[in-house]
Amino acid sequence: MVRVENNISDFIKRFEKASKQARFEVANQILNDSNLYVREDTGTLKRSVSSGSNLAQGIIGWDTPYAKRVYYLGTPSTDRNPNASLMWVQVARARHGKEWINFLARKLAEYVE
Repeated sequence: MVRVENNISDFIKRFEKASKQARFEVANQILNDSNLYVREDTGTLKRSVSSGSNLAQGIIGWDTPYAKRVYYLGTPSTDRNPNASLMWVQVARARHGKEWINFLARKLAEYVE
């Protein structure tokens, strides 16, 4: 007789822990990639992502009174950042989205093992 036990509750615990760890790392990667396309007139907007984000929760935000307006409107100055763009998260997603998915898959596999 062959008996196989499958400890689902242990797997669920490991997966939950892995997803928390991976969420932080993936959010950090998305933040870094998105910041490649943020306008940098004075640098305040780019630096504000530190106070506007909670990477452990997967929350990324730029925390200035004008962040929402410059995300959608205007013409980003490319003097300090030649890659500056409107809707910088969507630009980063279009350029790096597949990398984020692969990164997440690698991290989950790494942590669940």
